[in-house]
Amino acid sequence: MSNLPLKALVWDWSYGDGGKTNAVCRAKSPSHEYIIRLEAGGDCYVDYRKFDNDEDSDNRKDEPPVFDSIKAAQDWAQSTHYPSKMQPYVKPESITDIANWFKAAKPEPTITDITTQIGCHYEEVLEMDVALKSENTDNKTLSDFYKDCNTVMSKYELDNINRIELLDALCDQIVTATGVAYMMGFDIEGALKEVIRSNNSKMVKGKFEFDENGKISKPDSYSKPDLTPFVKQGE
Repeated sequence: MSNLPLKALVWDWSYGDGGKTNAVCRAKSPSHEYIIRLEAGGDCYVDYRKFDNDEDSDNRKDEPPVFDSIKAAQDWAQSTHYPSKMQPYVKPESITDIANWFKAAKPEPTITDITTQIGCHYEEVLEMDVALKSENTDNKTLSDFYKDCNTVMSKYELDNINRIELLDALCDQIVTATGVAYMMGFDIEGALKEVIRSNNSKMVKGKFEFDENGKISKPDSYSKPDLTPFVKQGE
């Protein structure tokens, strides 16, 4: 997981209610609301609640630890609780981190969530097509279009591609594809490892061999990926 710095919480001191509920100040993060409450003896605690689906959930928590100052309570919220709860949202470094992001967003994906995510993935694929400036005028599939050596774009065309848009589309496809896999109950990380194992079985003496079309050949050592273990059964 990344340990990237998170934006500082902004404390609203006007939230204090004159002692009715001991509230002193409040701050909001994308996932939680924090309220510092000051007890009669001078101790403080952090009252926090999670936001679910952009609406306030009713799982407000009044839990230790107890702090001896408002600043100590704020520091705990900023440096301990906030980072731990926001970790799924920070910049991902692996498929697992991306999957965790989706788990935080959709703990129990519905059919609507799944179909929406598939639509998001296709949207990113189409953005890649736009970035590549594919005209596909002969009604061939995009796969055939790019595999056909006679229709591969020229160096001039490649040099005029918006590479930022293409890279953005490729990155978003990884994210949206991971989201589809998560919502369908697939073990995407395990499946990818199995696919990589299968691809590596195409190597002969540590090297890949290619056919006349430039595709990697499948020697006798090749074995297809078995993705059965990575799909939940009975669903």
